[in-house]
Amino acid sequence: MKFSTRQDIEAPADYVFDQITDFDGLERQAMRRGIEVRRKNPNQPRGVGAAWTVQAPFRGKLRDVDAHVSEFDSPNSFVADAKSGGLDMTLNIELVPLSPKRTRVTLGYEVRPQTLSARILVQSVKFAKASLQRRFDRRVSAYCEGISDRYELQARS
Repeated sequence: MKFSTRQDIEAPADYVFDQITDFDGLERQAMRRGIEVRRKNPNQPRGVGAAWTVQAPFRGKLRDVDAHVSEFDSPNSFVADAKSGGLDMTLNIELVPLSPKRTRVTLGYEVRPQTLSARILVQSVKFAKASLQRRFDRRVSAYCEGISDRYELQARS
């Protein structure tokens, strides 16, 4: 099952890429939401090789997720892979500069079941795909607006 969206951000591609790959900030955001995040290596690089163990609630149960950065092409694209139980997940982010101060972000999230129980889980989620896609679009849009706002504040000062 795949979710994808495209957003335009009023900020240069380098700035947007730096914000999207600000792993320290993303870890803090996740922890504020009650998600436990642990780096696999405290001195990990900001790129390929960065990896985390995450414990997050999903459908009333705490799920363990192992995630790592598999591709890192600054400032063009970023791919992270994750495994949880019988699910393989891939997050793919691509940035295209539209002008010196405008960037298009294409974000895709794919979930692939590897076991029978995971297939049943994904099948049950497919029934709500339309509402989940709307939620996904709203959250990505809000995140992108936050990046635009931070850039605008930084540009003013």
